[in-house]
Amino acid sequence: MHKQIIYFGAPGTGKSHHVKERELDSVSNDKIFRITIHPEYTYSDFIGQLLPEASSPGGSVEFRFNPGPFTEALVEAYSDTSKDVYLVLEEISRGNVAAIFGDIFQLLDRDNHFKSKFPIRNKNIANMIISQRTDEISLPSNFNIIGTVNVNDQNVFPMDTAFKRRFEWEYITSRPALDTSGNIDSKLNNAKIYVSVDNTVTNNLITNWQSFYTSLNTFITDKENGMGKSEDKQLGQFFVNFVETLVDKSYSTDVGEAEQASKDISTIIRNKLLLYLWQDVQGHSSFNNSKKMFHSDIKSFDDLYTKYGNDKVFSDDFIEKFLKPNLNVYPY
Repeated sequence: MHKQIIYFGAPGTGKSHHVKERELDSVSNDKIFRITIHPEYTYSDFIGQLLPEASSPGGSVEFRFNPGPFTEALVEAYSDTSKDVYLVLEEISRGNVAAIFGDIFQLLDRDNHFKSKFPIRNKNIANMIISQRTDEISLPSNFNIIGTVNVNDQNVFPMDTAFKRRFEWEYITSRPALDTSGNIDSKLNNAKIYVSVDNTVTNNLITNWQSFYTSLNTFITDKENGMGKSEDKQLGQFFVNFVETLVDKSYSTDVGEAEQASKDISTIIRNKLLLYLWQDVQGHSSFNNSKKMFHSDIKSFDDLYTKYGNDKVFSDDFIEKFLKPNLNVYPY
């Protein structure tokens, strides 16, 4: 099936995994051209550029066209039009896509046969396509483009409507992943977690990652009882990754093994999640709101980082109205 699509969703929803496992699992590596876009990525990086090259040591210097991944993928597509080629653009919103695509943007308009409606002239690219007899180039029907976007990164370099409408946009949900039967895979990346409801260990709530992060997501967006923020502040199931052995140990009947796993899990959450919640979700502006993510005793990130895993850090609003009712929704 022809693809000119962008997968988007909250950070940690597994967009790249979806592309790799669902879209490209049966595609040979020589037909996949994968790049990660970043703020310094340019048209020359994407398409190619003329660079000086010596014909021999001490010989004359000539300028030769060095193809970028777009050109390499296009040449591969033309070499055998019976096989699909995929250009995969990770984190596409982190670069200035209008500048990166340049005149190539015109090729994104496809006809009913998924070929470019409007060719462009580019001698450097055309010269690399053996079958091309003119300076005009276009995208053949076997040339596919797949992109990924984190919704909370869209303001790094805003995409204009003209660019967006040339792609399909498929949302990757932040809900827990499903197994092959369509049920929630309650063992996948679902470590046991303890959440302090006061400053005593005996009153810790016992929950798991799936219940915890989905409770966070609901609290973040709930306009009546939560923070009332947009969905781009939510997080996906794989925002924090727990290795399978650590997940298993967290449920171990061996007390020592389970306690060590709990300490390791707390360290992972402290180092990978807390800063995002403090800066990107709670943020400076939201400290004036009535609904807070963190307890009133948490006055700084230093407080949060130091107290997490030992003392109460989350607000009563979050614990009582969102976390407690959700404790057994996704049991291990």
